[in-house]
Amino acid sequence: MKTIKTKEIFILNLLDRIVTPALGCTEIGCIALATSITSEHLKLPLAKAIVYVSGFIYRNVINVGVPFIGRVGAKGIAAAGFIIKQSNRGLLILEGVSNTQVHQIKQLIAKDKIKVIIQRNCNPVYVRVVAKDIGGNTYDVLIERGHDNVKFVRINNINLPIESYKKCKAKKTSQPEFDVDDITLADIYHTIKKVKLKKLIFLQKGIEMNENIANFPNKNLYFHPINKKSSWKEAILAHTFNAVASRMDGCPLPVMSSNDSGDHGLTVNLPQYVYWQKMHTSKIVMFQAIALANLITWKIKKNIGSLSAYCGSVVAATTGSICGIGLQRNYNIQQINELINYCLNFFTGILCDGAKISCAWKVEAALSVGFKALELVESKRKINSDGINNIDAFKTIKLIGNLSKTIMTSINDKIVDIIDYNLDSRS
Repeated sequence: MKTIKTKEIFILNLLDRIVTPALGCTEIGCIALATSITSEHLKLPLAKAIVYVSGFIYRNVINVGVPFIGRVGAKGIAAAGFIIKQSNRGLLILEGVSNTQVHQIKQLIAKDKIKVIIQRNCNPVYVRVVAKDIGGNTYDVLIERGHDNVKFVRINNINLPIESYKKCKAKKTSQPEFDVDDITLADIYHTIKKVKLKKLIFLQKGIEMNENIANFPNKNLYFHPINKKSSWKEAILAHTFNAVASRMDGCPLPVMSSNDSGDHGLTVNLPQYVYWQKMHTSKIVMFQAIALANLITWKIKKNIGSLSAYCGSVVAATTGSICGIGLQRNYNIQQINELINYCLNFFTGILCDGAKISCAWKVEAALSVGFKALELVESKRKINSDGINNIDAFKTIKLIGNLSKTIMTSINDKIVDIIDYNLDSRS
């Protein structure tokens, strides 16, 4: 029987699932994971491989920095997986790549045995590797609908049992008791407000990981100075910008992701921690704020899609993050509802043109606008139920999700064409 208690259990279990560690852009990990699985099964040396990726995956790997390797694009990332062969690491597959392996990856790229093709009309999270070894054996690996969700592994057209595949099993999750539409803002807000610290303490690891990357020295980038005398707003912008920029440049440190995105994890996590440091809210409230930020992000991402032509770090994660700050400022549920609507009114229409260093500027600008949303709520100005906004913010999210699923694939195809055009112009 579905009760309030089972909803609370579902929400807390959900929080545990959507907060996971990742190294580098998660789309990088997805491609490398698929080719690593393929490589682990090769009976003889690789002859050729075709890696089919969705336009959404392609968009996010073409210009992003890869930890330890640099900017090598989809083909280079696929080559990395073939060399590393560590699928047991999941999305942390690139952790600890050696100089020798980097050399081997570059050699494999030069041999031109790997071809990348954009697969149209597929799930946004889609990577399929179709390979052949020098003996004619064929290999077919598909990851779909989740960055580490292995759908099948085939050798010579024979399916391997995924449940017995020791090196990379799909996550075991029980059947959800509730659909995303069943979960209201009241469900999330009231669950988080009464949860005890011991059930949220696991979030501490994410704070440590994400703060490490915010302080990672990188001489190749313009960084905001982290000054102890900065206001909480200035400090949030500095920490978050530095962290996202480092990650997009290929920083070799893992982060705690949110909803399958490392940038989302940085955007929802660091502002709560910095606000707590500056404003001395209680530790339980800070953890509750992180939880709320992650769950609001989940609600939006489930509606617009795990990968979308929308910039998820702005539309979803920044909205969630600003709600977390609102919770630390003791906002009631109605104020959180208004805050979501203000943020979505500002952010809807911000497109994703691929993972890259300039993502940090988008997030910084969005957070600044989010601070304005806080001011508007606190000035008791009411946002009208017009335009994209419904009086119920979760209905606004639903409507934006419908928009995303209706037109965003065609928009993303055009974005990919523009990205390729600009790449060709540079060469």
